Amino acid sequence: MTTAAETPATAEAPKGPVIELIPLGNNLGRVVLTIANPVSLARFQQEYGTLLQQFQRIQQLQARIQSALTTVEREALAKVGESEVKDFNEKDAVFAKVWNFNVPVLANRQTTFINTALRLFAVVSDEEAGKARAAKDFKEEQLVKRDGKNLLHTADIRGFEFVVQFDQFAKVLQARRDAFVQLTQLLANAKDEEQKKNIQKQLDETRGLLEKGNEEMAKSVGYSITHNYEVEVLESKFVFLLNQEEVNQVSSLFANAQQQQAAGADAPKADAPKADAPKAEAKKVEAKK
Repeated sequence: MTTAAETPATAEAPKGPVIELIPLGNNLGRVVLTIANPVSLARFQQEYGTLLQQFQRIQQLQARIQSALTTVEREALAKVGESEVKDFNEKDAVFAKVWNFNVPVLANRQTTFINTALRLFAVVSDEEAGKARAAKDFKEEQLVKRDGKNLLHTADIRGFEFVVQFDQFAKVLQARRDAFVQLTQLLANAKDEEQKKNIQKQLDETRGLLEKGNEEMAKSVGYSITHNYEVEVLESKFVFLLNQEEVNQVSSLFANAQQQQAAGADAPKADAPKADAPKAEAKKVEAKK
């Protein structure tokens, strides 16, 4: 029996596994795993690629066994296949313990990597490296020496949307730069005055757009077309693309959820009986930093 001082616990529906989906154009990608370490990412790519190739060889071998014309050939291929399958299964079991899925599950699905965090390094000269070191807020880890090049850490870009925006804007800047170079060459080769005038007008417009875009990128992430860059992937998501049937199922689930929310919002509300409860001062809770 519940007394007046007791509050019944709120019943919660059982929670299933969380499924993370990423919009990819007209499709959806379901996240298999997220890797937030460049070394782990390289390891996963190598291990998954090697096992995937082995599994595909097994599939080809099985097709050859099915089409073998003689019993001798079929038995010889089957013996080879048995050894190959045993070796694959042992390796795949180890792989699954580390990465939480088996290669055959996705072997025939379209998969890709979606970068969700990047680190930008500008390739700088020794003189520029010296100037960077002289800055008041400089930290030694911002400057890296790699393959004989000075790499200056300019920014980290985190979040799928921001990575996509950066990639798109960088491509736009490069296209404007290419257009500027082409127009400069056209102007140098032009002989007709009217043609020169038109080209100069396009060149001025392109220069303005290029300088504006370059200034915005330099302020936001330290990116400038005056330098070459190296990009380090800080976080990547390995996803497989949904087929049309799966996309339709997801769309149907979302539509049903929205209808239920709308129905709940429109339902008539009863006034709860009022009771004078003891009042306590609200305290501001600050998150630990």
